[in-house]
Amino acid sequence: MIASSPTDADEAAFGEAWRDHHHRVLLSRLRRQRPEGASAVLPVEEPGPRDEAAGAVEDARRTVAVFDRSAVLAQIRLGVGQDYLGDETSAGSTSTEEQTRLERLRRLAGEEPRRRLVVADAGMRERLGLLRSECAGFVEVIALIERAVALSAVSGAGIAFPPMVLVGPPGVGKTHFCRRLARALSVEQHAFSCATNSDAQALIIGHPATWRGARMGVLTEALLGGETGNPLILLDEVDKFVTHSTEKPYNSLLSLIEPENACALVDEYLRIPFDLSRCLIVATANDLEALPSFIQDRFLVVAVAPPDGAILRAIASRIATDIISAHGDAFARPDDAVIACLASTNPRGIRRLVALALGFAAEAGRRRLTVSDVAAAEAVADIKIARTPMGFIPGKSKGERERE
Repeated sequence: MIASSPTDADEAAFGEAWRDHHHRVLLSRLRRQRPEGASAVLPVEEPGPRDEAAGAVEDARRTVAVFDRSAVLAQIRLGVGQDYLGDETSAGSTSTEEQTRLERLRRLAGEEPRRRLVVADAGMRERLGLLRSECAGFVEVIALIERAVALSAVSGAGIAFPPMVLVGPPGVGKTHFCRRLARALSVEQHAFSCATNSDAQALIIGHPATWRGARMGVLTEALLGGETGNPLILLDEVDKFVTHSTEKPYNSLLSLIEPENACALVDEYLRIPFDLSRCLIVATANDLEALPSFIQDRFLVVAVAPPDGAILRAIASRIATDIISAHGDAFARPDDAVIACLASTNPRGIRRLVALALGFAAEAGRRRLTVSDVAAAEAVADIKIARTPMGFIPGKSKGERERE
């Protein structure tokens, strides 16, 4: 016997039933995450089932539960042997380290797991336009962010874009741009230097409580301490992510940049999942080839070219103006000749030259930078390249040191 194909009415009824089921599941999850006592406050008029479901869906689009409260309660139950009721139930004969972990879980059980998602507002595009003029070498990145902002404005969902890595030579302003981007988007920023990090696992997922000095992951702890669920996470100099010899740091990084893992990233210390899938991941690198291929494949790679010509002169003018403004009205704004002289290096070098040149101008009793001040600053900045030590005591040759 051949079953008859479903009619349009059957398919519509099935779709409606599935949506109702989805809404009921979503509402039950939201109720379980509701703080204690919230159910005691009821509106004057109880909304209908469809209104309540629509409100829950809207709440889910604008907020995210950054940790699983039911998993927190389960860990406490495993540790003390009974359900957690908000009291200070002792864990019996457990170790001091486990007592510390359980105390952290108890505090977490009383926290609200949901965090608001930053959604595009009217002023965001204007701020990105200003950023475009300030960081002219990053127009491709800004264009991508502007489309993400437009999508957020249309959908009402939190701002989101795929993990990206900005690749370019040192000194072009990658780190500066990321900080300015977070300000333009009005999102929290958690910045981490991969070049100075000595433990990738501790940074991302923490260590088990059995380890000496164990604690929860730095990233998960930062997310808990923030007010939003989609902060900007800056992984600075990710191509220098080298830790101790027995660790493979890029394997730990997969937990953060792979969406399927990031939505339920388990903190090794607390043993509960966190949702970092809404975080805005931006990494910087000088050498893309230093990254393993499996990491490159998971990043949106954006090349940042060194600025030159009019763009570099505009950057030099902005940097000089910012540094001079920090000294009040002690110095006048530099003229075009000084700006052209400053624009002979990258943005990082320009900052160094301005700071040194102001010292030469002040020493000469002038309140305006000159080309000679910049030339003198260049000579000082280039001393570090020479083999002769800089200082008041001249260096001694190897023969002189041996005779001593």
